Amino acid sequence: MKLSILIKALNEEVLIASCLEAALAETQHIDSEVILVDSLSSDRTVDIARHYPVRIVQFSKKNDCGCASAAQLGYQFAKGEFLYLLDGDMVLQPGFLAQALDYLESHPDVAGVAGKLVDTSINTLADKRRVHAAAALQQAQEVATLGGGGLYRRHAVESVNYLAHRWLPACEEAELGARLRANGWRLVRLPQIAVSHTGHAESSFQMLKRLWRNRRMHAYGMYLRTAFGQPWWRFCVRHTWFVFAAPALHITALTITAVIAYLTVITLAPAFVIAECLVWVVAIAVLAVRKKSLPDALLSVYAWNLYAIAAALGAMQPIPDPMAPIDAQELTNPDRQR
Repeated sequence: MKLSILIKALNEEVLIASCLEAALAETQHIDSEVILVDSLSSDRTVDIARHYPVRIVQFSKKNDCGCASAAQLGYQFAKGEFLYLLDGDMVLQPGFLAQALDYLESHPDVAGVAGKLVDTSINTLADKRRVHAAAALQQAQEVATLGGGGLYRRHAVESVNYLAHRWLPACEEAELGARLRANGWRLVRLPQIAVSHTGHAESSFQMLKRLWRNRRMHAYGMYLRTAFGQPWWRFCVRHTWFVFAAPALHITALTITAVIAYLTVITLAPAFVIAECLVWVVAIAVLAVRKKSLPDALLSVYAWNLYAIAAALGAMQPIPDPMAPIDAQELTNPDRQR
């Protein structure tokens, strides 16, 4: 089989029909399969999917559910030579899949290719960054990771053992990109629009709150821990620079504290308060100028501290073998597919 489209879904009853219909429309003339990986949805996601000629795979245990584990579970069942990762709130755009397949077939050293992700609503700073990145992309560009899904060569994935680290609550695409690049593969983002993305209707602060609660924020510490001692360790540190931003500024404040206490009669406690205020005021001022927004600057420094704490907590968690098989069941008969 040439292609497997792996769609990750959790309570996507409002959007799943559009996602499936677009995927099926783009694969009409390709030897392919569409696999919906359901993370034990409590709504009508599975009932709606049953009306389409797709395979439905579902986790057996709630504790196994997750964004990365959903991708890996789809990989366990997939038969395709190429694998397209898609979220249930994304709609594949006409023509992109054919372009992506052509690119991979004509560039044998490329492990994966993606395109532009277009958000249907812009609410958070992360949304704004994606919009800016998409507007700036005018030609095919080699990248470190295919965030937002993409098309992967199965042979490349097999060369690095697994598709997604099943125990990571997030960062699975970055972790995959690090392993692929360390093994000599390239990743490319094309200037064509690949998918439209609905996402969450939330503010930046609400997003941070959600990421803390579902532990996706903690994944950065787990990601760094899994990379420690590996050839891709330095890449992972660069990719997660914001995790180290707050600790670096606190260390800078401690250094200034020691200087103040040494050169003046001010005691350590007041000196530390002065140093902390000085460091963070400067950081906020620099960010406010760069972002042209004081509220965005304040949110950024708050996020830096939150990510640092979450990463530290995540790094302390035990991380089992990412290649351990995932218990699951297939809800549909593959012989009934189109």
